[in-house]
Amino acid sequence: MRNLFTCLMLVVLASCAAAPAARVPPAAADPQAALLAGLRQGGYIIYLRHAETRATPEPSVGDLADCSWQRNLNDDGYAQAAALHERVRELGIAVSALEASPFCRTRQTADLVFGQQARINPDLYYHVTQTPAEVAAADTKLRARLGKLPPRGGNLVLVGHAPTMRDAAGVELPEGQAAIVKPNGDGTFRVVGRLGVGGVSAVDQS
Repeated sequence: MRNLFTCLMLVVLASCAAAPAARVPPAAADPQAALLAGLRQGGYIIYLRHAETRATPEPSVGDLADCSWQRNLNDDGYAQAAALHERVRELGIAVSALEASPFCRTRQTADLVFGQQARINPDLYYHVTQTPAEVAAADTKLRARLGKLPPRGGNLVLVGHAPTMRDAAGVELPEGQAAIVKPNGDGTFRVVGRLGVGGVSAVDQS
C-alpha cells in the first residue's frame, strides 16, 4: 500500500513539473515614463505659453523692442519661469531649437526657462488687434509647424500665446504651461502631454 501511495505521489509531482508555468502578463508601459524618455531623445515640439504676467492693458501695439508698454512678467511669472527652468534641467529635456514670439513676455520666458536667447519668429505673433484674417493665417502657420519634424538631436520649443495654440490644436494653456506635440511626419500631429513646474504628464491617447 505504501509503495502504491509513493508511486501515485511521484506521478502527481511529475505532472506538476511538466505543466507549463502560468503566463504572467507583462506590466503595462508607463506612458509618462515613455514620454519623458522620448523628450530626452528628441523629436517633439514643445509649445510653451509665456509665464504669468501683470494685468497691464495693451490696447495697441508699439515698438516690440520697447517693453515699457507691454504686458510683462510679474514677480510670480519670474518665479514660475525659474522653477520651470529647474524642472527642465532636472528632467534632462533636450532642446535643439528655441523660438519665441516678438513680445517681451515670450522672449523673457524663453530666456529664463531655457537659459538661451530665442530666435524671434514673427509667425508666433498674437495680439487682440489682429484681424480675423490675420489670426486665421497665424493659426494655419502654427498647424503646419506642429506637423513638421523638428531638427534632429532634440526638441523644438516655441514660446508663444494661448489663443493661437487653442485655435490650432484645441489646447487651452494657462500661463507658464506647455503642450507637448508629436509630429506624425505627414503634416499631422498629436498632442501627447503637458509640461509645467510640476513636471511632465502624458495625455491619454485612448
